[in-house]
Amino acid sequence: MTNHSLLLWLFLFLHGASGAVEVSVSVMKGDSVTLHTGVSELQTDNKVDWTHGDGTIIAKIENNQIKKKDPAGLFEGRLEIDSKTGSLTVKNIRTEDKGFYKLDIGGKKDLITKNFSVTVREGAKKVLVMERESIALHTGVIEIKGFDQIFWTFEGHLMAEINQETNQFFLHNISVVRFDGRLDLHRQTGDLIIRIVKTTDAGDYHLKMSNSSYTLQRTISVAVSEMDPPTLHLHPGYIALICVSVLMFGAAVFYVIRHKICKQKKQRGLASSQSTQNTGQGVL
Repeated sequence: MTNHSLLLWLFLFLHGASGAVEVSVSVMKGDSVTLHTGVSELQTDNKVDWTHGDGTIIAKIENNQIKKKDPAGLFEGRLEIDSKTGSLTVKNIRTEDKGFYKLDIGGKKDLITKNFSVTVREGAKKVLVMERESIALHTGVIEIKGFDQIFWTFEGHLMAEINQETNQFFLHNISVVRFDGRLDLHRQTGDLIIRIVKTTDAGDYHLKMSNSSYTLQRTISVAVSEMDPPTLHLHPGYIALICVSVLMFGAAVFYVIRHKICKQKKQRGLASSQSTQNTGQGVL
């Protein structure tokens, strides 16, 4: 066996004689994920078959028309297929949607087979933050090298963008004006960071990450709790000092008032005595 034949045999052994492409996809529960065929436009003679799990047919395209879409009702209306490209989308993905998705495209010229291994993990989609704190909205990846583009949008406006091909990180004007320069992008993970959070920052933040094999979309809801009025926290020693001062002040006020009352009584007593003496002298 020649070296070239040996290399060909090893390639077929590792990748399958059909040349099937293996793709691993990790998403968070509630995400929407699109599995790409890699075809920009299907030809009329192309036949597209998508199967899930043990080979259950979940979508089929023939003659550029969708013939089947979740015929068994496994996805309960959450499955979509693009009639132009054949790409498959699972919306609001659930843990039971995990597993293997197989794509087969047949035709006179094209023969494409792809195997997607989809894992679904739990994750926080609702975040509560205190006013004036900082928060990071996570992409869920350690490094963004596996994605070509990452987009963050809020209230329908594109705020931040990462383009791996050009190695550029953008914070769009709307984010600068709307957030007063309080936004930032994590260069390694693509996380969106909001500093000194305001109540007006509450709402739904939309994340979209894509590469040549798949695209995932996620919505993270942020709620902002207003700060309580500032409270005075004093050392127990200061509290004791204040209490003693209040008691001493009260005692002083009591002494002054008591002294004034006694003085007034004494003065009234002297006046009464003089009046009595004058009356006695008049009688004599």
